Amino acid sequence: MTEFVLAVAGHRAARVHETARLLTAFTALEAVAVPVPPDPAGLTAAVRALAADAVFLTGTDRDQARATQLALAGEVSVLTEEDTLAIAFAAAVRVALHRRDRTPADARVLIAGPSTAPLLVPVLVAAGTADIMLWHPADAAAFPLTRVARDVDVVVDLLGGHDPGPGPAVVTPGDPVAPLLALPGLLRAGLPAADPQAHLDVHAACAHALASLTPIDRLLPDPGDPDLATRVADAVAETQRR
Repeated sequence: MTEFVLAVAGHRAARVHETARLLTAFTALEAVAVPVPPDPAGLTAAVRALAADAVFLTGTDRDQARATQLALAGEVSVLTEEDTLAIAFAAAVRVALHRRDRTPADARVLIAGPSTAPLLVPVLVAAGTADIMLWHPADAAAFPLTRVARDVDVVVDLLGGHDPGPGPAVVTPGDPVAPLLALPGLLRAGLPAADPQAHLDVHAACAHALASLTPIDRLLPDPGDPDLATRVADAVAETQRR
């Protein structure tokens, strides 16, 4: 994959450069940092002009990133942090459920702050999660999190800092490498220049692949695992053959 050039683009230069550095450090990708304009039209034009095999958008307004992804579908492969974060969270949920001897089909998952990562619910559904509850901070007065989380298996606290009580397993954000774990495998699989979110079974397959490589003391795999990109790419390929 060393000849494959990935442009890491976004409005926040520090985030863009750090993401490119992490990808270069942990993968065989040649990741080039490209800060781009903060306006939607400028973002799309800047991404279209990049000389890269694929583009990963990070440090960018979620709606603008999604608009650019849709505008360039059919021209270049554009993946966003929303895509890869949803995959990582879905993988962590799967790992947490497995450790509680539960499967997605018979578990209850609560998401706190779902508007922070709106793609997560569709990915969890595509992964076979049967029972998903949503909780917003505005619900706290009438429905404290400790009460609504009493009978769930896993709480995904997308906002961080919310205590669901002692019952459920808790998945929280914070690992800067998490959004990058599925990316090399997705690119190795040779995704077409189309809308990635039109096929959420691919996201779910990637989450399953990440979960399958997760050590016993972690909720996500080691980014340096040499099998990571291959396992994700194989999962994507299997999904595309169906």
